[in-house]
Amino acid sequence: MGRYNLLDEKWIQVLLKNGGGTEKVSLKEIFSNAGDYYDLAGEMKTQDFAVLRVLLAVLQTVFSRFDSEGNPYDFLEIDKETFTQKEPADWEDLDDEDPFFETWLSLWEKGKFPEIVQEYLEAWRDRFYLFDDKYPFYQITSEQMKELASGGGQFFGKNLNRTISESNNKIAMFTPITGKSEDKDKLCDDQLARWLIMFQGYTGTGDKKKVELKDVKDKKITYSKGWLYDLGGLYLKGNNLFETLMLNCILSSDFDKKLSDEMRTQIPAWERSPRENVEAYFHNKLDNRTSIYTSWSRALSISQDYQEGSSFSCFIAKLPEINHVENFLEPMTCWQFNKAGDNKDKFTLKKHQQEKAVWRNFNVLMGVGLEEGEHFQKPGIISWYQTVCEDNSMSQLRNFKVTINSVSMQDDGNATSWAPVDEIIDEIQMETAVLIDNNKDGWIETINTLVNKTKKYIENTLVRFARQVFAIRGYDSKDYHYVEQQRERLYQEIDQRFRNWLREINENDSMNEKALEWYSTLKKAIQDRGDEILRNASFKDLKGIEHKDKGFMNIATAYNEFMRNVALTFKFLQKGGEQ
Repeated sequence: MGRYNLLDEKWIQVLLKNGGGTEKVSLKEIFSNAGDYYDLAGEMKTQDFAVLRVLLAVLQTVFSRFDSEGNPYDFLEIDKETFTQKEPADWEDLDDEDPFFETWLSLWEKGKFPEIVQEYLEAWRDRFYLFDDKYPFYQITSEQMKELASGGGQFFGKNLNRTISESNNKIAMFTPITGKSEDKDKLCDDQLARWLIMFQGYTGTGDKKKVELKDVKDKKITYSKGWLYDLGGLYLKGNNLFETLMLNCILSSDFDKKLSDEMRTQIPAWERSPRENVEAYFHNKLDNRTSIYTSWSRALSISQDYQEGSSFSCFIAKLPEINHVENFLEPMTCWQFNKAGDNKDKFTLKKHQQEKAVWRNFNVLMGVGLEEGEHFQKPGIISWYQTVCEDNSMSQLRNFKVTINSVSMQDDGNATSWAPVDEIIDEIQMETAVLIDNNKDGWIETINTLVNKTKKYIENTLVRFARQVFAIRGYDSKDYHYVEQQRERLYQEIDQRFRNWLREINENDSMNEKALEWYSTLKKAIQDRGDEILRNASFKDLKGIEHKDKGFMNIATAYNEFMRNVALTFKFLQKGGEQ
């Protein structure tokens, strides 16, 4: 008999609207009352991202089969007991209609999810037990683990809890859990549910055991460290959880027109048995959006006798990774075009960088470029939002301030473990009308030009000055730590100013005036950082050196050259002309 059913138990942490604090809700409650919650509020933003995708998988599945009134689409044959789609539909029969997008529009207008979501969850109740001897949620049974991976490798609560991530070889000194060492392994059932979902997305490769199927002879399998681990994760945030779910719920036959009929048939993990889930990774059956949203990195088994409050352990074994090359089924990520290597001339997933604010990669974020021949792939979630806003009935969104959230997991750089060490989270906000302006001379191209020139101007002024100071001080020519430090300090100082500038852009603003406004801000920030370097000059900086190309050089001569470069770089500001 199963226990701790996620449909009823309160395991999802949410932030209430209007400063009401946090509370835990069940899966059924979150869909009934999504408009009452501001956001997910788990232990980590990476955890929230993983849980959000599970919620989206429910919605994508339900509304790929039923309309906003809970009626099956007339071109689909739906099983009355399981609510599953019996056969792939022939989408060409839709002609110019898009019933899925009509469903999306109707749901947005209603502001809440219909009863069909609850009915669907009830139809699959037996697949949402955290502990079960047949269909344990996001797991396989212990018998299957013995068969497929010789019992698997043991894994503990301190490994599953990503606020600790302690290995068996090294103690994590600074963790949110203090006291006895065994306390780090203790998990409540609601924590276990959240960490289980997150672990399947962000895993690493430090464990050794692998799942092996007798009918699969391929010895060149690459095993997964977690699909989410490799994403430059992106999602759109609304004014409440209902809006956030809707903004990220892709329902459109036109948007998915390049997919085959089979790929449009949604099959989340809970609609497969544990054994079927394992086999799907060996036979490339994760070919639809909800399968990717609910993907596993490990076959995992938990003792059905586990009681919360005791030390937790489970057994795990590696599963093959999902195809990373041009897998555009995944909409919630950035992409990079490879000019060399095994994936030359192809797009692969691009993670965010800890040291770079997301706006500094604006071209990757928006899928735009400046030069002829450059290759860019727009993140699917950005394309989807632009599709929504282009509909005449959604004109009310033009003045809506949309927030683009980015989330990645930073690893330790060790290919034998890829252990998680920190989250990479960021956001930018802009007016919708600005975000969807994809014209050649529109706002997106203008902002991208401005971001690229910002980088160029910083290199031509402050970074050049820092390199000269670097030389004056006689630092090792291979050690550019000082130069990098000054560059990043400047980016930190302009970061919030750029975000504010971007957020305040209105579609009717003059592009030239807004650009000049930003360049004026940037110029002052560059000068202030240069002045700070001069004020902190040492006697050695003033004494100077004989440079082989420049002759005598000290910080005063370098500063004078810096100021000339600033004046030349920003000379258009004095004329009030084009940048």
